[in-house]
Amino acid sequence: MQELFAELFWKNEEVSHAVACLCENLPGYHSAREEYNKIESQVRELIGYELYNQLLDRLTEYSSYEEYAYYAVGLGLREATFRELCM
Repeated sequence: MQELFAELFWKNEEVSHAVACLCENLPGYHSAREEYNKIESQVRELIGYELYNQLLDRLTEYSSYEEYAYYAVGLGLREATFRELCM
């Protein structure tokens, strides 16, 4: 059941595509992405690929919990349902 909900809500190609299209049309998105890419490159050069990769992995894992929570709240899901989905 958990996998079904994850597929429906978070691993959905249509949702990913819609988000990408929305971002492309948001004012400031492209400049924010360019600035991020510049800083990302500098940080990677300073700390090395291995540590940088570990940082990104942990940041992605950490951020995904907040993203899931925002998504669940936006869908009006109850906390108990959300907790079951994340387990």
